Amino acid sequence: MKKGYFDVKFDLKIVLFFVLFLLLSILYFLVQFFNRVDCDTAKFYVLSEHFQSEESVEFYDKTENANTWLWDFGDGSEFDTRQHTFHIYKQSGKYIVSLTLNGVCIHTKEVTISDNHSVNKSEMPTIFASKIITVGQPTYFRGIKDGGRTWEWSFGENNGIDDTTQNPVYIFTKAGEKIITLVANGNFNSVARIAVYVHPKEIKKINPLDVASYEYEKEPEKFTLPKGKVQKDPLEDMLQYIPVASRTEAKKDSTKTDKKAPKISEDQFEILLLKVAEGSKVKDDFEEFLCGNYEMPVVKNGEDLLTFEQFCDNIKGKKIRIDAIRLNKDKTTNCVKGLNISYKVKSLLIWSKD
Repeated sequence: MKKGYFDVKFDLKIVLFFVLFLLLSILYFLVQFFNRVDCDTAKFYVLSEHFQSEESVEFYDKTENANTWLWDFGDGSEFDTRQHTFHIYKQSGKYIVSLTLNGVCIHTKEVTISDNHSVNKSEMPTIFASKIITVGQPTYFRGIKDGGRTWEWSFGENNGIDDTTQNPVYIFTKAGEKIITLVANGNFNSVARIAVYVHPKEIKKINPLDVASYEYEKEPEKFTLPKGKVQKDPLEDMLQYIPVASRTEAKKDSTKTDKKAPKISEDQFEILLLKVAEGSKVKDDFEEFLCGNYEMPVVKNGEDLLTFEQFCDNIKGKKIRIDAIRLNKDKTTNCVKGLNISYKVKSLLIWSKD
């Protein structure tokens, strides 16, 4: 009886395993079926009024279930990953345009571009952008066009129009080269196009700090005088023979000297922050280094922006590990006026970004 009982139980496990495997296979098949791209019926369009050099050519894909696009315009220029984009051919000739959908379907079309000597570059808007662009930091753009009324910006990270103001502010989320396009007054024949490079926002420590062996505050007993008999200072006898000058009112210096904050290194600042997390220090312990400005901006893990007071409240009572820290100081007063910090918080034995 016992042997038969265990045989049935073992057989049920095998049956359940195959049933579960079959259900997962059916689910995977349905997902692939409804999200697949029919490579034979891809729909992408190449549109232009004249197909001439120095004139904008429009590319647009409407293939069902397509979610990634890779355009190769055939002239050696950078690839484009937007669903709806524009390209300007500098020279006449025949070009093979290739579009890769979802990384699997490849379709090509031939485009013939003729010479165009009638392009009026004054009709094209001008783009001004920040010289240094960093992930997570606001980037300021400006569009210039005589008689400009409408503006359509694309910053190379999405598949459509990102902004419709003349002077937009955009925050890039990924590093790398981006193609910026601007259409003014809806004139797609004169599209301004520039390439910018977005720098990664990563701070690294040159000399990692060994917090365990670092001594920031000396023990009080180290400042005590050595034991022994008190000796008389020889200057006391000498000073009684020195005539005392008449007291005159000291003239105030007309030049006002700014009070400077005491020096503090990034390693010392890091230790103080760790003590804030432990609960033995508070924001007021930073007053002389911040010159009392607790509203100082703090960039946390390259994403969040908050004041120093809010940051201290945020890390209080947490187990944190600081990976990198950077102080921005005023050259005149030596006051810390900005903090960039990358750190992790330990929760349930796992270190993760806060």
